[in-house]
Amino acid sequence: MLAMIPYMLRKLQSQTIFCLVAILVLAGCTDPPKDSNPSAETKEEAFPFSHDTARLSKIGAEACVQCHADEVEAWQHSHHAKANRPISTELDALAFSPKRQIKESGVTYQLSQEKDEFVLTVLQSDGTSSRYPLIGVIGETPLRQYLAKMPGNKLQTISATYDVINDRWIDVFQGEDRIPGEWGHWTGQGMNWNANCAYCHTTEYEKAFDYQGNAYHSTWVQQGIACAECHSGLEEHVEAAKAGDYQRGLTQLTTQQTEHNCVSCHSRRDELTKDAFRVGDNFHDHFALSLPDQPGLYHPDGKILEEVFVYGSFEMSRMAHAGVSCMDCHNPHTLELTLPTENNMLCMRCHEAGGTLNAPIIQPTAHSFHAEGSTGNRCIECHMPKTTYMQVDPRADHGYHMPDPLMTQELGIPNACSNCHSDQTLDWVVEHAEARHGEKLSDSRQRRRALAIADAYAGSPKAVPALLKLAEDEDIPAWRATYTGLLSNYLPDATVAEYLKAQLDDESQLVRERAVKAMAMIEGGADALIEKLGDASRSVRISAARTLTIMGLTIPDARAASEWKTYLEFNSDRPQSLLILAQVAARNNRSSEVPQLLQRAVQLDSANPGMYHQGAIILSAAGLNEAARQYLYTGWELAPNDAQFPYSLGLLAAEDQDLKTAVGFLEETVAMEPGFYRAWYNLSLAYSRLNQPEKASAAMQKAQGN
Repeated sequence: MLAMIPYMLRKLQSQTIFCLVAILVLAGCTDPPKDSNPSAETKEEAFPFSHDTARLSKIGAEACVQCHADEVEAWQHSHHAKANRPISTELDALAFSPKRQIKESGVTYQLSQEKDEFVLTVLQSDGTSSRYPLIGVIGETPLRQYLAKMPGNKLQTISATYDVINDRWIDVFQGEDRIPGEWGHWTGQGMNWNANCAYCHTTEYEKAFDYQGNAYHSTWVQQGIACAECHSGLEEHVEAAKAGDYQRGLTQLTTQQTEHNCVSCHSRRDELTKDAFRVGDNFHDHFALSLPDQPGLYHPDGKILEEVFVYGSFEMSRMAHAGVSCMDCHNPHTLELTLPTENNMLCMRCHEAGGTLNAPIIQPTAHSFHAEGSTGNRCIECHMPKTTYMQVDPRADHGYHMPDPLMTQELGIPNACSNCHSDQTLDWVVEHAEARHGEKLSDSRQRRRALAIADAYAGSPKAVPALLKLAEDEDIPAWRATYTGLLSNYLPDATVAEYLKAQLDDESQLVRERAVKAMAMIEGGADALIEKLGDASRSVRISAARTLTIMGLTIPDARAASEWKTYLEFNSDRPQSLLILAQVAARNNRSSEVPQLLQRAVQLDSANPGMYHQGAIILSAAGLNEAARQYLYTGWELAPNDAQFPYSLGLLAAEDQDLKTAVGFLEETVAMEPGFYRAWYNLSLAYSRLNQPEKASAAMQKAQGN
């Protein structure tokens, strides 16, 4: 029976890695990452305005202004134009004069100007300090984030941020200590500009990460979002226009292509390709969109929770499904709204007699029960409530939900009514909302979604029939994708398995992408995955390739294998990809590669105990038990109350046939977490092998919940 203990370690390896992939969207490949730009030593590069001044002269605003002066003028004042720039004595002196200080995460940040240089000085409590030159700026209003230059051409977004409107420095993570070594600390990879910010703040950006040198050789044509990010064929068009031909080079984009261009940045997504998205491309060939099947990003009804950057919430909305697109509401050059919202003109363009897109006719005062001209009568106040991010940056929800105070009461989901009626109790708000709109809300799809998804987040079996029922007549692809992703957590339930297999042929790549992830847990799923390697959407092909890799299978399709390898190399600056690479190396008997890959992964998130637990599992799979043990001890120091660490140490000891040590760790595990039934089971096996039948029997009773 004790032979089961090493088996249980192997089973733990499989389950934990699969869970990690499902949550973090990981990559895998059979080869270690290569350097994108190999060099014997890393050359430290300057922070220029442009890496290609010749191309900038052909496609930049200066090349367009002669014919498009009004558009260029409008763009120059937009947030796009000011999305990123070098630091400037003219524009930034006010923020640093006089010398400013802000306390954050146990240290003091001092911001100062020294002649023409701007400096961040980190003052430690022990009197030591570190000095960092600030060389770039993200954003204009309401806040500006400054970039510090680090070794390896890494630009880091400091978390001490300038509040432009109130002329003060703030901590964007106020109340949330972030210590060195954490992913989200300003020196960590989570705040790295090259990997996380630059793509959406510069024109024609190339990340160019050199894995071997652990450095970036990033390039861009222009800082800020300029003409070439939204218009194709500019170089040809500019040259032709000089000769009087004003049509050559221009491509008329479809509504979908225009929207995909906008949301390539205005979305929470995983980047799939080394070759950057270009005007006219399909979003889903370059990105995998995040939806509420990933807990923590949205509230259960789909309202925004974390920073999701518009597209996901918009895709789940009835408005998007009806055909509304970005340019229906936003001017592409100023980014301002095309009509005012104070008097509901923008919304009534569709929702009045003779409006567009066959929208239902709405009479605002009768609909809202609020007087004309009042805040409560404005459509956007109720259906596009704002959530404040980074302390001072309110952003509107684009899901167009109905306010539902009852869901605030039951599930903690915010509601727009309470935003205005803050002087009233929640019970009062619920009572009035139910009296006025209760019939619309009580059996609304929105409420049924919220309840079902909340159950799914809690792991309740009640979610299965509710999600399947919702899916029966769901016409919005993003919601079908959400149900699909959530239902995959309930495998091997036979009904769920049948539903998921049917979704492999859904018309939406969002749904297919999530369905293929579930095939690892379904009998015969490998054959379906191999078929999906030829899917029309790259996001689906990469999802299928990833799942095959998780299952330990090869990728027989050359195109999908190449795309997968590219994804991995492109994302080799992220711990998730490195963990999967290490897992594959362990599986393919390349154990010598495993420690280096794991060391790099841990360096990127060294304060996260989960990294050490995952690393230990992979090291054990590679037969490197002593290294695995050291990883577990380190993780346990970081998380002394996490019973997974002594449990895994017990399994390792059992695999090494050190049963007394195994029993000690397993006893400590169940003392920490008495409901850890698997640990009781393994403890029973160990007691039995040590010829302690009474203890073995008692532990088995505990394992069975008695």
